[in-house]
Amino acid sequence: MRPLTRFLLILLLAVTAFAAWAWFRPYEWSPDPAARFEIRQVQLVPDHGYCWLDVFLDRTGAIDHDIGKEVFLASSKGWRKSAADFSMAGNAGKGTDELWFRFWLDAGDLDGTLKLYLNDGALTVKAAAGAPALDGPRLFLSSRW
Repeated sequence: MRPLTRFLLILLLAVTAFAAWAWFRPYEWSPDPAARFEIRQVQLVPDHGYCWLDVFLDRTGAIDHDIGKEVFLASSKGWRKSAADFSMAGNAGKGTDELWFRFWLDAGDLDGTLKLYLNDGALTVKAAAGAPALDGPRLFLSSRW
């Protein structure tokens, strides 16, 4: 095998391994089991100095979401906000498999960590301390933004 072919083959394997790791890694490595759900992805959509924060969740166990318990987003700055919109998806016999929460935030609310409290647990929505750039819609597949 020629050296250039070997190099390209190794490069292809490395790129494939990185793509597989990026695709299959979880949003949060150890989500709180008491929350009964895990975050799949988060979308941030700027809107005239404010933004919409959409949090998409998947159920992790057999226990369904408790609609009677309060769900809220909390910041390391000390504020708490309820969802502006909420959707559920699932099958009649199995219960709720997916949840979607939408929060209306001021751009300054993104400067700090964010946690979503649901059922009896808390999930990390944003682990980084700084605020992301609000230059257009952004999709986050990990809590490190």
